[in-house]
Amino acid sequence: MRTRAGMSRRQFLLRSTGAAAAVGLGPLLGGRASRASARPLGANDRIVLGVIGTGGQGIHDVNVCLSADQVVCAAMCDVADFRMDLGARVFTETMKSKGFEGIEIARFGDHRRLLDRKDIDAVVIATPDHWHAEPFIDACEAGKHIYQEKPFSFSIELGQRMLEAAEKHPELCIQIGTQRRSCSNHLQAKAYVESGKLGTVHFVRAFDCRNYISGEDPFTPESTGRRFGGVDWRTVKVDWDRFQEPCSHKVPFDALRYTAWRWYWDYAGGLVTDVGVHVIDNVHWLLGEPVPVSAVCNGGVYGVKYWDTPDVVNATIDYGRFSLVFTGNFTNGYEGDGYILYGTQGTLECRGNDIKVWGDGDRSRPLEHWPKEGVEHQHNWIDALRGRARPNAPVQLGVSSLLPSHLANLAYRSGRRITWDPVAKKAT
Repeated sequence: MRTRAGMSRRQFLLRSTGAAAAVGLGPLLGGRASRASARPLGANDRIVLGVIGTGGQGIHDVNVCLSADQVVCAAMCDVADFRMDLGARVFTETMKSKGFEGIEIARFGDHRRLLDRKDIDAVVIATPDHWHAEPFIDACEAGKHIYQEKPFSFSIELGQRMLEAAEKHPELCIQIGTQRRSCSNHLQAKAYVESGKLGTVHFVRAFDCRNYISGEDPFTPESTGRRFGGVDWRTVKVDWDRFQEPCSHKVPFDALRYTAWRWYWDYAGGLVTDVGVHVIDNVHWLLGEPVPVSAVCNGGVYGVKYWDTPDVVNATIDYGRFSLVFTGNFTNGYEGDGYILYGTQGTLECRGNDIKVWGDGDRSRPLEHWPKEGVEHQHNWIDALRGRARPNAPVQLGVSSLLPSHLANLAYRSGRRITWDPVAKKAT
């Protein structure tokens, strides 16, 4: 069997789920000597943050953290100065509004130098997916608490290594950025499902649909440049060698690949991992954290022609007791994002974060309605650092909730059904 890229199935599976050499990380994951242990944080202690990856999501995550009491940012790391320029302006203004002035935010091009700082209590890691593993593992060994943006890992193998690193340091507070776990209306939905009122769920549909054809792709160089105050891509300085360091396939600098990295196999997994993990994670939460059995997947690049990963994708995940179909469609936004649990006695529908329950075959009036409510996911992490709460999305979910997406991408790229062996922890 040949894959879409022309390699044999065996070559593809080895590259995708084998050792970390598949993305050029093998020598980097040998481990560094543990340099520190996490500092105990009291309820009123100042928390000093560092951020690794100051793109739009990293800036947002840190800025929400800074809006909590007694939180400051003292260091950041990125391959591009223009991203750190904006981060410094945003963080400084927010800290000033909370009474912290004159805090110098150090800049680094190498995350290891940031992690060497003894004053850093915790880090937000918001790099592109192919750069998740090394900073995460190094942060664990350095004794830093972690807010890790989703998707947790670039591959199944790397996710296992990251989880192993975290489990060696149970004193660390780690939160995964699947933020809907902090929406308390999902707790009401979960209680309803567990009460049996929905009946037995045998079919689930999850989806994320947007229109990047008639609407603008926010990750093009043009739109990215505008968000960062205007960027001249002819002169901008990006450490492209560093950006590509984990990759086995290296190319000359391309502004589109740099800003729209989500849609290139070298750096990410496209729609199934980037947005699919959010809604699939919610389904896992409501249905008791099930383990997938197998996956098939199809789709293609139909409308957004510069994408490498599919702009329309349909993945079917078999869990043994129910089937989940995930659709990612960025050529039409009618469906929006959400999931639907089809029970034998009723239907639970989530659109965005608005949840309704419908009687079997009756859409005249919902039986239950739970609008969005909850806390900021980043604030839940800050509260957990201070011992006031537990992380709503602990590190183990980074592996379990992302597994169906990884299996789906393996199925798409290999053109066949992929099965999961939970004992050997391998896809075949």
